[in-house]
Amino acid sequence: MAAADPGSALNADWRKGPFAEIFVRAYQDSNGDGVGDLKGLISRLDYLRDLGITGIWLMPITKSQDGDHGYAVSDYRAIEPAYGTLTDLDDLLREAHARGIGVVVDYVMNHSAAQHPAFVNANSAAGNAYRDWYVFSSSRPSGWSIYGGDPWRNAREGYYFAPFWDQMPDFNLKNAAVANWHHDNLRLWLNRGVDGFRFDAVGNWSRTGRPSGRTSPRTSR
Repeated sequence: MAAADPGSALNADWRKGPFAEIFVRAYQDSNGDGVGDLKGLISRLDYLRDLGITGIWLMPITKSQDGDHGYAVSDYRAIEPAYGTLTDLDDLLREAHARGIGVVVDYVMNHSAAQHPAFVNANSAAGNAYRDWYVFSSSRPSGWSIYGGDPWRNAREGYYFAPFWDQMPDFNLKNAAVANWHHDNLRLWLNRGVDGFRFDAVGNWSRTGRPSGRTSPRTSR
């Protein structure tokens, strides 16, 4: 990792041009294993440039539990093994920038994978140091319905909040330690040369009050 943000040699107007959203797994396979990867994407950069693309938005490329869409992140500082390595990402950034293409990556701040070490620890016991990194309740709150289902899942002790899937528990973003940890992760990717982020599930970050009837109490920031 570079010691500091290396800055960008991109034209200042790159953000104003056409963007391509790319699901790496489904885009271009470089080694015949049936899974798209970063090397495959690199091989298509000339094609994207010739289309007039000035920015690419990558759906999650970090190591995930789901092995598909990537939004159940199990390691925020590692590349999904099927996609390649950090060196492959460095190559992608260098080659994209050489063609005037910026690279924006998806960052999943609202929730992690249930297999993420922080949640594994949080779910191990109510007194665990990571317990407050997520949203737990000693009893099941009543009256909640999000996406047509109860977002409160059975924990080893009590219940945890996971509206999208029981394997994607929500972070407690009111905990400063969690926010600072995310900031450190973001700095790592910026220092590597990433040009920006698309933040997932922004509308779900804030929670206020208690539900009334079957209405979700979640609101956007």
